[in-house]
Amino acid sequence: METATRTDQELLGLLREDDKAAFGELYHKYANRLYLQAFKMLKDDVQSKDVIQEVFLQLWSKRGTQQIESLNAYLYAITRFQVFKVLRSGKNHTDIFEVEHELPLCRNTEYALAEREVSTAFFSGLSELPEKCRTIFTLSRVECLTNREISLQLSISPKTVENQITIAIRKLRTGLSDFLPVFFIVFLCCCK
Repeated sequence: METATRTDQELLGLLREDDKAAFGELYHKYANRLYLQAFKMLKDDVQSKDVIQEVFLQLWSKRGTQQIESLNAYLYAITRFQVFKVLRSGKNHTDIFEVEHELPLCRNTEYALAEREVSTAFFSGLSELPEKCRTIFTLSRVECLTNREISLQLSISPKTVENQITIAIRKLRTGLSDFLPVFFIVFLCCCK
């Protein structure tokens, strides 16, 4: 078959041109591997299939806007994000820290640079937040305190905590829009 010899980059180029056959080829190449990784963490067939469906739905819907250097790393990152999303939703009772290591991230130089760039952008954005907002966000997302715990510690209402976290996320999202998939994996999915 002629299409079997195409590289990921060639297939991505065709995908940007709305080539459904290229999409099908990418699906057949990666779906089983991604499913197995999702299943290792979720241990649920239906949820794992849903994760893979969402991964490929995102690939298709963002085909014209994403600049993907390594499709393998990109698909694993999106799978990881979707698995964490399921775990955080509470629909799966697996402890996120028990399975986090089972879906490897690409640890090459490109990944290390991207990770450093995201970290720098995040902490730069965090430092620009107003002090109260920064403190509440840090207690919530870094120290993993609940809104109630934060409200008791700072003697403010839980609604104020909620509002400040929303404000922080909006401001950080603006500054980190290029890094959103990685940002959510690294910083927002760490705590419940």
